[in-house]
Amino acid sequence: MKNRMQDLDFEQTVAFDSVKDFEFTRRAAQRFRQVVSLDGFEDEDADVIFHYLYKEMELVSFGDHLKRYIYERAGIEEPFGEVPQEVYRDIAVDSFRETYTPKSMNPTSTKLPALVNNWLTQASVKRETVFLLGFGLRMSAEDVSDFLTRVLKEQDFDFHNPEEVIYWYCYSKQLPYSKAEEYKENYKSMEPATDKGKVAEVIGGDFIIDTEEKLLKYLACLKAGWDDPMNEKSQAFQEFLRLLEHAKQIIAAMYQKDEEEKCRDKIWKPENITPSYLEKVICNGIPINKMGNLKKMSASILAKHFSQKRFSRQRITNILNHKFPVERFDLLTLEFFIVSQEMEDDDPYDRYHHFIEEAQRILKKCGMSEIYIVNPYECFLLMCLLTDCPLAVFSEIWEMSYEENGDEE
Repeated sequence: MKNRMQDLDFEQTVAFDSVKDFEFTRRAAQRFRQVVSLDGFEDEDADVIFHYLYKEMELVSFGDHLKRYIYERAGIEEPFGEVPQEVYRDIAVDSFRETYTPKSMNPTSTKLPALVNNWLTQASVKRETVFLLGFGLRMSAEDVSDFLTRVLKEQDFDFHNPEEVIYWYCYSKQLPYSKAEEYKENYKSMEPATDKGKVAEVIGGDFIIDTEEKLLKYLACLKAGWDDPMNEKSQAFQEFLRLLEHAKQIIAAMYQKDEEEKCRDKIWKPENITPSYLEKVICNGIPINKMGNLKKMSASILAKHFSQKRFSRQRITNILNHKFPVERFDLLTLEFFIVSQEMEDDDPYDRYHHFIEEAQRILKKCGMSEIYIVNPYECFLLMCLLTDCPLAVFSEIWEMSYEENGDEE
């Protein structure tokens, strides 16, 4: 497989030592390629992947992404790693003042320089902070979208949320925060759309919000409470249900095979597979506490790498009950499980490419950004797919992450 590592779907045009230290994606792609090309990767795959994730992989925080954005926008010439944080802070503070952007969308006594310093050091921030930075740093709609989807790993602009529609329009037209506030106030007293023809025109798919008149028309339709069955949130939930059903079919077949091998009469069907069974199979490597629950996430030394998320029965149930939103983590975990089982005997390289192709299609359909090699969890899944037994390696690494810590619950 080693001679095919040069074609792994990520940026690969330069040698690793020539990649600049602010080029997060290219650096991550180069290191990925180096790791899966190691002599020990095929024989000691779990150990190699675990070592890379825990000891070598660079965790790129929200603050790092924000610094890079300011660095590139400001055209700073000195090496990225040598620029003091004060430089980024001062640039951001000056920009907020020049654009008359408030320091927060909510009342706060904290001074702007302190808030900016905080953003520059955070692993992650709230969604509204990205929207505020969009105005304060004069970001384009595309820039804000990138921060939402790639950096926060959340859904893109929600066009069923009037505030987010207003923000998107203002970024697109480079309008200040004060204008966004004006539109938000107007929305409160706006009369909802009553003309079914106008509503049909807006939800028809060809409607483009490129003027204030069209923005107000769109907001009036939102005020009327219409719902588009093709919106991204609905799509994410539908994709989750589809993948979940597929996973249930695979697990039911696994249990059925066991029954037949033991000459027992029990019949397993997908509807018999509860969230508990899904957890048992997919989270097989995570130890259980005395109460029968997965050990707490904080006991894993990869907790930060995996954003405190596991595909537990509680998480599945909360998503099905609409208490948790469907996230890219959920979709990618299910797709990984499906591909790991259905293509278990396939060439690892083919399996890897099939997963990427399917995952990109699913993410795009759900208004989420494409696979991001800088994200440790996504890098982890991709490395597992290049091994002979992806699910077994996936489970072994989860198990190792708890053993290494030695934390008891």
